[in-house]
This record gives sequence, C-alpha cells and structure tokens, in this order.
Amino acid sequence: MRLYLVRHAEAIERTGTTPDASRHLTSRGRLAFRKIARRIRKAGAAPDLIVSSPLVRSVQTAEILAERLKYDGTVVVAKEISPGFDHRALRSLLAKAGNPAEAAFVGHEPDLGALAATLLGIPEGFPLRKGAVLAMEVEKSVPKGAAKFLWLTDGKGTTSRLADISRT
Repeated sequence: MRLYLVRHAEAIERTGTTPDASRHLTSRGRLAFRKIARRIRKAGAAPDLIVSSPLVRSVQTAEILAERLKYDGTVVVAKEISPGFDHRALRSLLAKAGNPAEAAFVGHEPDLGALAATLLGIPEGFPLRKGAVLAMEVEKSVPKGAAKFLWLTDGKGTTSRLADISRT
C-alpha cells in the first residue's frame, strides 16, 4: 500500500483571538500547497482515501489536495488525526476504510514526524515542514519499521533518497 503523510500548509499565527482549531491557511500557504499538490500528482499520487484532522487548516489542505489530484471521493474528517495521531490510530483508520491501495493522511507535527520515524524504523523524529508530503510503501498491516521511503516533497523541492534529507 502507498501511504502519504501530509502536514497541513502554512496557517495564520496563533493569537489570543482565534482558537487553535479555527486557524486557517494563509494565502501564501494555499498557493504553495497547490504547487506541491500539482507536483505529487505528476509523481503519480492517486489516493483511494484522503483523511484529515478536523482542525480547519488540515481540512483546507486536504481539500486542496483532493482538488489537485482530481480525487472523486469524500475527504474523511477524523478526530483520530487531531494532535495525538499515532501508529495505532493509523492502523485503525486504515482497517475501517478496508485497507485502500493508496491513502493520504493530512495532519500535524510532531505527530506525523513521529509516525514517519516509527514506520521507517529510524530512531529520531522525522519532522515535516508545513505543506510537506511524505510517500512510503507499507504492508497492509502497517508494521513498525518496515515502510519503504519513496519520496518527500515540500516547498524546497523533492527528494527520492532518505539519505539526502536534512533533519535540522
């Protein structure tokens, strides 16, 4: 199965007047993520399932992803992808969806980076920049440490080698 972990695009800054769950994407974030989504479409991404955190910035990112990939399904909004998303929640959501061939999960840091590290079997975290998309190949049971890194793309470009990624 092909798995895409997608960090939401750039959102407005935290303020005392806007609740965190209501923070929306900036114009720059929307524009940048449209370019990233176009890039992953060209890379062949065609998820059977797109799942988003219920936080506004993630839902907006998932909607842009669905639009750019010409996804004909419904974007699923799942509270399990709210901050705190982990390996167990991923496995549960995939099982509920019938183990799709390709699935994209749109959420937050540090959860996505920690999940990526767990799946790839690397000891340190794997932080994702805002708007980044990480593609991996995983077995349907999604075992820890058994994912194969395919590529990572963000506003800085695309890499297809894990060794080329700077984690600083």
